[in-house]
Amino acid sequence: MDSLDHMLTDPLELGPCGDGHGTRIMEDCLLGGTRVSLPEDLLEDPEIFFDVVSLSTWQEVLSDSQREHLQQFLPQFPEDSAEQQNELILALFSGENFRFGNPLHIAQKLFRDTEAAKSGFV
Repeated sequence: MDSLDHMLTDPLELGPCGDGHGTRIMEDCLLGGTRVSLPEDLLEDPEIFFDVVSLSTWQEVLSDSQREHLQQFLPQFPEDSAEQQNELILALFSGENFRFGNPLHIAQKLFRDTEAAKSGFV
């Protein structure tokens, strides 16, 4: 089992939260055909999101097989594909702008805006 597989199947431990109710609010998300429950704070708070979705997570937490799987979704380059994909990964995690913004920043904003819309804040 890959090191992060348990995150998709094991329930999160619910502990005390700042709201005093003792439970965390989870949101169901559909990620590539798999329904997962993620903490609302992860989806709404850019600081938390980018602490988790980071270059250090990519390098230090994901296994080689997980990185290889995710690299399938990156553009394929005719020459020096591995080198160009590594440069692309660094650009993604450093916040570099790609034509219409950074895909990670756009994803976080979509998560946040979707959460706000569900809560009636939009």
